[in-house]
Amino acid sequence: DTALDFLLKILPSMPVPPFDGVREGLVYHLSNLSMAGFKVKKEDIYIEIAGIRAAAQDNTGDIPQQSRVVKASELLIIDIKNISAIMDDTVWSFEQTYMPYLKGNGKANTRLWSGSIRLKFELRRRIVRTEDDPKTGKQKTIWEPVLCLNDRTCSIGGIELVFQGEGRITWVANKLAAWLKNPLRDYVVGVIVTALTNNSGWLIDMLNQNLSPYWDFVMRTANLKLDELPKLARHHVTKAEIVDDNEVELVWRERVPLGLNILTNDESGYLKVIDLPRGTQARKVAQSKQLDPDKFKGSTIVSVNGRRYGADNRVDLFAALKDPARPKAILFRLASQDNIESLERKVEKRNGTTVGKPSTDDSTTEDNIVTLVDIADQGDIGIKFACSSDGFGLVVREYLRNDSVSPNDLLSHVNGSLVLGEKGTGKEKALSILERDGTKRPLQLGFVRPYLYSIVIEKGNNSIGGPSELTFKDNTIVFNGFAPSEGAAESGGVFVGDNLVFVNGVPVGAGCRLVDFGNRTKLPIPKLEEVIDMIKQQSPLALTFARADTKQSSTVKSYLTSSPLSLDIESAYTFSIEATDYNHIGCSFGVGYNGTDVVVKSISGVEGSFQRQMKATKLPLTGCVLESVDGEVVPSYAKSLLIVNAMNRRWTSNRRVELTFCNRRHKEAVHKLGSLHE
Repeated sequence: DTALDFLLKILPSMPVPPFDGVREGLVYHLSNLSMAGFKVKKEDIYIEIAGIRAAAQDNTGDIPQQSRVVKASELLIIDIKNISAIMDDTVWSFEQTYMPYLKGNGKANTRLWSGSIRLKFELRRRIVRTEDDPKTGKQKTIWEPVLCLNDRTCSIGGIELVFQGEGRITWVANKLAAWLKNPLRDYVVGVIVTALTNNSGWLIDMLNQNLSPYWDFVMRTANLKLDELPKLARHHVTKAEIVDDNEVELVWRERVPLGLNILTNDESGYLKVIDLPRGTQARKVAQSKQLDPDKFKGSTIVSVNGRRYGADNRVDLFAALKDPARPKAILFRLASQDNIESLERKVEKRNGTTVGKPSTDDSTTEDNIVTLVDIADQGDIGIKFACSSDGFGLVVREYLRNDSVSPNDLLSHVNGSLVLGEKGTGKEKALSILERDGTKRPLQLGFVRPYLYSIVIEKGNNSIGGPSELTFKDNTIVFNGFAPSEGAAESGGVFVGDNLVFVNGVPVGAGCRLVDFGNRTKLPIPKLEEVIDMIKQQSPLALTFARADTKQSSTVKSYLTSSPLSLDIESAYTFSIEATDYNHIGCSFGVGYNGTDVVVKSISGVEGSFQRQMKATKLPLTGCVLESVDGEVVPSYAKSLLIVNAMNRRWTSNRRVELTFCNRRHKEAVHKLGSLHE
């Protein structure tokens, strides 16, 4: 009964992935394969335990006898025979790769019969507990027997595949059906064996529970000794896996690559997620579920479409991920912070890179921060001053001399006397000394680099990005650098794997086939380099992309395959995006499988308004503290998230924002300066 319940629970609900391939120039595809029509009778299930067949299936009335010498590796054998299955409305399609280039699609009826399954279970031993030995007083280990799966086999005696409909195309398809019988049979067998392996935990758990009261009797019957049984290892399955609360399932529906960046050589044997790159379907799927994509860093891929995979069938898991069928449900076990950091170190080591932190080294010291300028010529000194924003002294507004002094430098000394001070005292002292000694020669002036940097950022008509480009250290107001902004491709919903078909109305890649279908003329297909040059030379840009329809059958097998056989351009979904220029797009292109299609290879962030305008100033802002926004002082205890949100509101309403940064280390050094004569 347990075995029957297991088969009726697993096999009918088991989805069979699409069956794709090529034979003699015909590309074929079968999908909508299901074992829902699976049938098996209770009397066709044969069970042998400890070499004795179950009495309920022995019609002789004799006392059961051992039929063979029992091995621990074959303690329990379950044979299921006369299995049959009906798979109606199977979806099929094919295309010829040679003249006359026939193609067709439709539905088919599939019937399987005379199938059989054999499950072998072995007996091992595992530690139950340790306890004190009353005789020796030492700790002793208590063992118990436990069943685990040893082997599983499946065979299908006959298969029939009949395509529905009439006509010349269906006749060709039925000829193809004769070719596909054996490959399809082997394919279904492989799927069933995999399903039995992945779901055997439930059956083994039930068997262990039912047999545990009778282990002594079973082992005596089989002439087995507990001490001689092999030990249970970690990879052996003995019970059904319990769903972890820390597991999250995502569902992919678009017929483009999944977009998962995976570590395949982790020592655990499992597939680990490095990240969900921007512009990928994976990132979009996570965000649509209101989940942070970074949450999946270091996570373990547990199952695909309900089938769980262990460390010993990583190859099968990888094949399931590559299968182009949609929808595809993937279950992730999220990682702890320690595991995430460990994975990042592995990836850095593999790539030969390390994650560096912005340099906070300031080579300027109190001894070398002052730049001295000696003026010996009579006449105007060629410098215009203004009061510093904090009133600490005078700053250079215009400098007409050829010395190493720049606008915004702070006047620190006049003839060796310090002319800096709080609350305007420095400004008054500087003006007084310049008025008294400014016409005398020689005149010596000292300058220091500014510690306050004011930047006005303007929002243009087609500007991208915003205050969210700014990153701060540990949620403080210490500026740490820039985060890339979403380019036109990412904000427009382009995925890695989409086909570029038109550039400002000019067909490229698969778009040339679309135009060919319309006017039956052969258009020259531009090369990838020519397409990229075309995009770089034009502004503004209107780019049209094509994506396979969700219900369309596909033979896409790898990350960047695209061909007339994998993308039906006539039925594909198309959409367009606008971009100011090439740098605004934020994606790179590659060549499709057929050598002519232009496919999105990766999507990256672009420089937004803040990053572009702040970099243009060439000011050393990294490590500086955000002092004020539009003249309003930012409290030192403020959190960066709140400040960025406030800046976003001003950016939206005023279309500009003025930021003032302060290099506090340099400020402290400047405030400690004394007279050069001291």
